Amino acid sequence: MTTQTDTETPAQTLKGRWLLANADPVEVLQKLPQLDRIMLAIRQEDLLHERLGIITDVRVGADQITISGDAEITHIPRHRFAKTYLDISVEMRGKLYPRLEFHDAYDSYLFSVTGLEGGAAFLPALMGFERSEVAMKPVVKSEGASEGASEGASQGASAEVAEDDAGLALLARFQDSGATIEVRVTNHDITPVWQGQIDKIMPMGGFVNIITKPFHLHLKAGHVAYWQSENGVHQAIGQNGCPIGLEIKEL
Repeated sequence: MTTQTDTETPAQTLKGRWLLANADPVEVLQKLPQLDRIMLAIRQEDLLHERLGIITDVRVGADQITISGDAEITHIPRHRFAKTYLDISVEMRGKLYPRLEFHDAYDSYLFSVTGLEGGAAFLPALMGFERSEVAMKPVVKSEGASEGASEGASQGASAEVAEDDAGLALLARFQDSGATIEVRVTNHDITPVWQGQIDKIMPMGGFVNIITKPFHLHLKAGHVAYWQSENGVHQAIGQNGCPIGLEIKEL
């Protein structure tokens, strides 16, 4: 294991994966407004919720953290955060997409923040944090994509999404009606929320994809067995009969 700081070697030239070993994750979170345009991703198995834009403020309370701006998340339990990783491995068309990953004390993934404007816009704010190199993990392609359809959802584009897929059917209904909806995805008590209208659904690569400028949702075909609906709130139930952490509300 090697340890170094960004002040020793320009961060823009380094590629790899590091644990920010001595960094308080809350202190790293407070750097988010300095990172230019980002993509904040909450990832679960077969489900990915992404918000794109600028983070304007991170408010830290005794028990809760609130992230404000285009990628807003309110009431994040402060005690969840234990580790921060910096991954500089994704490069597309000559452009780096550096990523911060926040994990809990059990090393379970909470969410990630990917820089969409390259290393020069993202990495200087992180200079000075000591880094301990760790083994690379398989790249989550979707978190390295910028504003197009995320690669993780588009790979294997020949895979079909059945017209009667439960996830596709409900989302297509809202697209056709022009309804304003609220989309919630919950992971470890962290719940990002997006509100808006579905302009376009892109079924491809075996995923149902909502792609808008500020918001992406990637839902694997077949992941939703059915929706448990009451008073305009639709909770996605998985093939095992349990909620998958996706809720859609009609506004």
